Amino acid sequence: SLIGGGFLEGHSILVCGAPGTGKTIFGLQFLYKGIKEENENGLFVSVEDHPEKLKFYAAEFGWDLDKFQKDKKIDFLKIPIDNRGYMIVDAITEKARAIDAKRIVVDSLSALNINAKMFNLPLKDQPDPTGTIRGKILHTAGYVPFEDVSQFTYLFINRIADLKVTALFLTDSPQGSEALTKDGVSEFVCYGVIYLQLHDTSKNVNRTLTVKKMRGGSIVPGMNSLKFTKNGLEVGEFKAFY
Repeated sequence: SLIGGGFLEGHSILVCGAPGTGKTIFGLQFLYKGIKEENENGLFVSVEDHPEKLKFYAAEFGWDLDKFQKDKKIDFLKIPIDNRGYMIVDAITEKARAIDAKRIVVDSLSALNINAKMFNLPLKDQPDPTGTIRGKILHTAGYVPFEDVSQFTYLFINRIADLKVTALFLTDSPQGSEALTKDGVSEFVCYGVIYLQLHDTSKNVNRTLTVKKMRGGSIVPGMNSLKFTKNGLEVGEFKAFY
């Protein structure tokens, strides 16, 4: 109801927030619900957590991802950070196509940005502007590593979008700042932005969810209560806390 019914199919959504706000569980729940309710297979791309840990987290909410993995409904890809020249988009594409994934979660952009120099991203073929080369293509652009984190982030999100999947990109928000992301670009590249916050007061801890933007649809602005339950994350009415 906060976003007019749901994410638009094939769009890229950014889920940002400080550590402990529920981003990883949000991503796992997005994939689990996709399989359970929409019959849409999903791929979880992780830089930090091992797949077995992710399945353990999911089991706490009654989500049997082991069974889904055996049935080829879900799969996991652990991204190495010590493999220079790693073709990350190719690896994601291969895994996604193997199970016909309609949903992809990347956890996290902030971890990828730290290791951006280790990855090669594909560039599209370049046309021949002079018309002197036979055929329509001058050369295959191939792959290139990036020194600039913002440029890496921008191209990476676009290359995942080329897969025609609904993608969630998780990323850390800098603490003590009003900025949504550390890279400063992903919130502009993605079609939607969901902001998770942890409010630690002297008496209790409250989590909130705010929809910052959602292109192509209407949104309900403002904070909403976000709670961990035995069945996963639940969004409810926001109540002031002191």
